[in-house]
Order: sequence, then structure tokens, then C-alpha cells
Amino acid sequence: MNSELVKRRTVLEKRVAHLHRLAAESRKRLRQMRASDQVREQQVVIWEQRQQDLLAQVTALETIGQSGEPGLLAIKAQQLEAEWEVHHRRVLLEATSVGGKRELNYCEKSCRALRHVLRQQEDLQACEREMQELDNTKDQLMTLLKVGLANLGMWVRDHYFGESYQACGWERLMPFFQLSGWVTATQDEVCLDFCPFNHRAMGRDLQDLCRNVNTSGVHLPDGRRLVLTVGQRRSGCLNGPLANTG
Repeated sequence: MNSELVKRRTVLEKRVAHLHRLAAESRKRLRQMRASDQVREQQVVIWEQRQQDLLAQVTALETIGQSGEPGLLAIKAQQLEAEWEVHHRRVLLEATSVGGKRELNYCEKSCRALRHVLRQQEDLQACEREMQELDNTKDQLMTLLKVGLANLGMWVRDHYFGESYQACGWERLMPFFQLSGWVTATQDEVCLDFCPFNHRAMGRDLQDLCRNVNTSGVHLPDGRRLVLTVGQRRSGCLNGPLANTG
């Protein structure tokens, strides 16, 4: 997966979690404010009822001509207290209403931002490629064959090439394995007749290689002897695998 997509997905996930938390906290504050408003509204009703009851008592006493009674002053004081409590709680309700509208706007803003980020997440998921497990069996086989071929080349180098080739790499040996020529097979031996190099030094190295192989008496798995020779350059020779003549 593209590292840039992974980075962007991580950023969006963190943003979603942050907006979820902000929206949840805002909704919690709204619930608390509404619960508090309900309590204050109930208190306003109670104090208004008390204020009306006290006002009725004052009016009744004044009607019967007892405006000078000491108890009337106490009732009026209680009435003023009830009036102040009603006014105080109405002011608190107004302040809470303003704060509630502000909190509601903040909650809606957080929810809109959250919906926007969630849409971005959906778009990003649509862009991501489905991860599939690759069957690398053929790659492993090719790797084994390459390693085997390289080891075979190194073994041939160590046993049949001259001293100047003992520390060389595969690149220097490659021209020898890519030589074109002719193959002649009989009941007792297989003869590989190489086309010569144009390069004089490599031509000498090829002659040494053939001499070393022939002197060592190399035999193929079927028991036939392997013979290497360097023939004359032929017009029909191809720069590719050895051609089979029999």
C-alpha cells in the first residue's frame, strides 16, 4: 500500500476520533444545561406562586384596614424576596438560553466537520487497492535456478579455468557460457566444438579451458566422455546455444 495513503488514513482516523469526542462532550453539556433549565423553571413557578400568595395576604390585610400591623411588614418583606428570586432565576434562564444556543451551534459545527471527515475516509478507502497475497512460487524456483547456475559456473571456474580467473565474477565467465558452436554426439562421447573468440587473449583462455577439461577426463551423467574443441569460425554459426549435429 502506498505510504502516502497510509499516512493520510492515520491522520483521518485521529481527526474522526477527535471530532467524535468534541461532539460527545458538547451533547453532554447540552443535556446538563437543559436539565438545569428545567430545575430553574420549576423554581420560577414555585416562587411566582409564593409571590402571588404573599401579595394576596398583603391585599387582604390592607383591605380590612390592618396596614399598620407589624405582621404586614414581614409579609411584604417576604413578597419582595419572592419577587427578587423570580427575577434572579429568570435572568439565569436567559443566560442559560444564550449559552445553550451557542453550545448547540458548536455541536452542529462539530457534527458537520465529522460528517465531512467520514466522507473523506470513504473516498480514501475507495482509492486503496485491495491487498492480495502474491503467489511467488515461480519467483522462488527462478531464484533457485539462478543460484544453481551461478554455483555451477563458479565450480567450472575453480576446476577448469586458469589462475587469472580464480577470483573473477560471473560477468567475466558469461562470454564462455554464451559461445555458439556445434554439438556432435556419439555412443562414447559428446564433442562440443566452439566457435573461436575474436579476442586473442580470450581465445587463448578458451584453448586452455578445452585442454583442462579434456585432460581431466570429464564424463557426463550417462557415462559418455565430454570433449571440448575450438574449431574455425563458420558462416553458419549463431551467437547462441550450441547447435546439435547428431
